[in-house]
Amino acid sequence: MNANILFRYIHELSDAAEREMVVAWLQESEKNRDILAALAQRKLSLEKAADKDNAASDWLKIQTAIQEAPVKKMFPWKRYSAAAAIAALLCTAAWYSTHRPAPVTPHLVKLATTARDKKRITLPDSTEVWLQYNSSLTYDAATFHNSERCVTLQGTAFFNVTSNAAKPFRVQTPHTAITVLGTSFHINARENAPQEIAVATGKINVTAEQLNINLLPEQKITYDPVTHKTTTSHISLHQVTGLRDNKLVFENDDLPGIAAKLEQWYNRKIIIRGTPQRVSFTGSVEDNGIHAVLGGLSFLAGIQYQVTADSVILSLHSNSLRNNK
Repeated sequence: MNANILFRYIHELSDAAEREMVVAWLQESEKNRDILAALAQRKLSLEKAADKDNAASDWLKIQTAIQEAPVKKMFPWKRYSAAAAIAALLCTAAWYSTHRPAPVTPHLVKLATTARDKKRITLPDSTEVWLQYNSSLTYDAATFHNSERCVTLQGTAFFNVTSNAAKPFRVQTPHTAITVLGTSFHINARENAPQEIAVATGKINVTAEQLNINLLPEQKITYDPVTHKTTTSHISLHQVTGLRDNKLVFENDDLPGIAAKLEQWYNRKIIIRGTPQRVSFTGSVEDNGIHAVLGGLSFLAGIQYQVTADSVILSLHSNSLRNNK
């Protein structure tokens, strides 16, 4: 691995091809990931060294060690997994590259939920985050108040970001980066699945490989990290803020549409049984647990359900044809 490519990667100067090479190299072994972490710290100390000749010599030694590790091809989902694992490091390294402060010991804070609980989180800048089931949010408390407020999301969350024009707020996901000043928005960013980002208030910028787009209120983007296909659409404010308000919102949804929203909301496999008569359902159901939600849908939309250990099976009553407002 060429050390100059790694250097550009740490400072977020690399192009798409170089990023793919680095992430592939990181996935090869724990040793490679340790080298990158050490490289970021060592480069910082070398830049501050008084003896520049010795610093250059040490840097060349690190280059030689890095170049011994080969780069191999890998599947796309592995690349994204490796990228997510080092996202917090990149946020810290990017700030170091611009300001070069005295060395700071990272203090990573990770907040996570399970399949049975959700969390409402207040970050150090008073930004509020509603963290959905089976999701996690990570940030470096040692650098969070520097020039950029950076967090890493795995899963689904709604953000209400405290406005601070001098310190942009950045969310890194396995496939995208979202930058804002002060706004509220929803992100669904799970491994090996299309990313969905929707804005409630304000304006955000979304970047990814072959993607750079601004989103305004009630706009939604769906991005496939494998094909790089991007779809933009309109979304109602109620749907964007549903997670914050603890409500599943349905708008003219048929059974597959209902199943898709349940699957995304609970991060749980939903199976449709049979080919029942079509249903169109509009309404909202408060999330008091999956059994309570399914019970409400059973009454409101005529859905029959069965909950198993690893999935939910849905079907419609044979005489169901409803449109609830």
